[in-house]
Amino acid sequence: MKNLLIASLLVAAAVPARAGISVGAAQTFGSQNYRGTKADASLDLTDDLYIAPSFSLYRSDVSSGTFYKPNLRVGYEKGPLSFGVEGGFQPKVNGYRQTSVGADATFSLAPGGTKHGHRMAGPSSESNETFGYGLAGVDVGAAFTHIQHYDDFSATGLTGAGLRRAGARRATVYTVGQNDLTAFAGAKFLITEVSGSITKSRYDKDLNGGNARVAQFLALSGFGAIEQGFPDTSYNLKMKWKTLPFVRPYVSYTHTTFKLGETPSNAVELGGNVGLDMLNVKAAWEHYTQSGYADQNYATIGASLNF
Repeated sequence: MKNLLIASLLVAAAVPARAGISVGAAQTFGSQNYRGTKADASLDLTDDLYIAPSFSLYRSDVSSGTFYKPNLRVGYEKGPLSFGVEGGFQPKVNGYRQTSVGADATFSLAPGGTKHGHRMAGPSSESNETFGYGLAGVDVGAAFTHIQHYDDFSATGLTGAGLRRAGARRATVYTVGQNDLTAFAGAKFLITEVSGSITKSRYDKDLNGGNARVAQFLALSGFGAIEQGFPDTSYNLKMKWKTLPFVRPYVSYTHTTFKLGETPSNAVELGGNVGLDMLNVKAAWEHYTQSGYADQNYATIGASLNF
């Protein structure tokens, strides 16, 4: 994976200047001295093919160190179909590390573009072509992700935040595979864009039987802050509105159930994007609740350039 990231940077340097390029960064601050950073970029290699490297980092008073994860996505879009593959790795921190690979496919339905059936009278006028203003597009798709967890420590007791504390060092590294299957859909209607997803996680080992502590790096769909835990099922619903010419507010809600006896969580993100042609600015407030744990609040500010 490291070699793949280096190769992507070399490819990027050789791409003609006419290619579309986007670079951005965001900073998050929150409860328990949380600090998180995310940087990402996207580079068009052709009209259909692009690469998108990213880098995420976080630490807090309840994390066991500073965790970071480079990731690389390669995407292909042609007509109504979109495909992508990606992979990342989170190096070892306090005995824990993870790797991930995944693939996804999306099919888009948009208003028809045929030139037939546009006559005012006669047989060529009897078409089903839409002409009003309303349902502007529908996306449906699915994704599969495999995450491999590695931990040098077993679990013992709970931390002050209610998470399983690292106990004795194991004689051999504990590994467990996590397979995530996600279905998602989205639709545009008038000034509103609605999307949703559901992810089911399955594990190739009994986490309780293996005396596992919680995964130290967990990215939830539709929520900017990094959390901890082994998810079971996660649901996300997101709504965006196009109101003023340059402003697009949004709200995202994620509900997650967990393994290892952790109580379900609810995550809400309220934010907005201001688009100024080359420049896009984002601000968001996030709230994370989980029964038996202290509520967490986060604030994010970010910007990106598109040229």
